[in-house]
Formats: sequence, structure tokens, C-alpha cells
Amino acid sequence: MYQANITQTPKVMDTMNIIRTFPLAVEVRTDPKIYRLLGKLSPETAWGDRKIAAQKLGNMRSLEALPGLLDALPMDPFWMVRCAIIQALEKIGDAGAVPTLLAVAQNDSFQVVRSHAAKAVERLS
Repeated sequence: MYQANITQTPKVMDTMNIIRTFPLAVEVRTDPKIYRLLGKLSPETAWGDRKIAAQKLGNMRSLEALPGLLDALPMDPFWMVRCAIIQALEKIGDAGAVPTLLAVAQNDSFQVVRSHAAKAVERLS
């Protein structure tokens, strides 16, 4: 049976050493809410919750959400969620979304999604 050695003390982090070693870690303030919302874009989540998550991500206008939204857009099985993702990408306003939006505008099976994507391409170009 294992017995804990009570005389050992846990190591304490040297905060100043971390700041010197990783100076960007002090400057970057990642919002954990973004990653929780991106996790809700999973196909296992109910479509209504996916749509709300996409809308919230768009309202946050964070570039950190861009890769997750771009990955989710062509994969989502429900057209209303795809439209919400397109609107979120449009709100974020990064032209890096144009190639994915262009592909959706040309290939999506729903006309309304193609139309939303085409308008987003115009606005972001």
C-alpha cells in the first residue's frame, strides 16, 4: 500500500520565471467561452444549440473562433446551422473565410445556404 510522504511540499511555480520564459502568455487572453461554444458546434449537439452557439460566436467577433467555424460550416447537416455559421463568419469579418464561403456558395445542397454564402463572399471581398 502506498503511503504519502507528508514531509514533501508541493512545488510552487515561479511566476516571474514563467513570464520571462513565455512573454506572449501574458499578452494573450484566451476566452474559454469561445472554446465551449465551439465545442457545441459538434454534430452530436442538438441543432438549435449549434445555431445559438454559432450566433454567439459571431456576436463575440473573435478571430479565435474562425478556424472552428470554418471547419464546422461544410460539415453541419442542418441548413439553418450552416446559415448561422455563415452569418457568424460575416460578423467576424476576416477575408480568410472567403475560400470556404466560396466553396459553400458553389456546392451546398440548399439554395438559401448558397445565397447566404455568396452574399458573405461579396461583403468580405
